[in-house]
Amino acid sequence: MYRPRHKRPGHTEHTPADQVWNHSVSSLRVTVERAIGHWKNWKILATGYRGRLTELTNIIRIITTLEHYRLH
Repeated sequence: MYRPRHKRPGHTEHTPADQVWNHSVSSLRVTVERAIGHWKNWKILATGYRGRLTELTNIIRIITTLEHYRLH
C-alpha cells in the first residue's frame, strides 16, 4: 500500500524526496480513483432508472440544461 509521507515533527516543509514521493503517490491515486468513479457511473447506468417515471422527463431536461451550461 502506497501512502503519502507526512511532515516530520518540527519541520514546516517536506524534503525534496518526500515531495517527489507524494507526487508519484498522488498520480497513482488519482488514476485509481478516476477508474473507480467510471466503474460506479457505469454500474448506475446499468441498473436502470428506479424513480418515478413521471419525473424522468424533468430530470433529463435538468441534466441536459446543466450540461449545456457546463460546456458553454
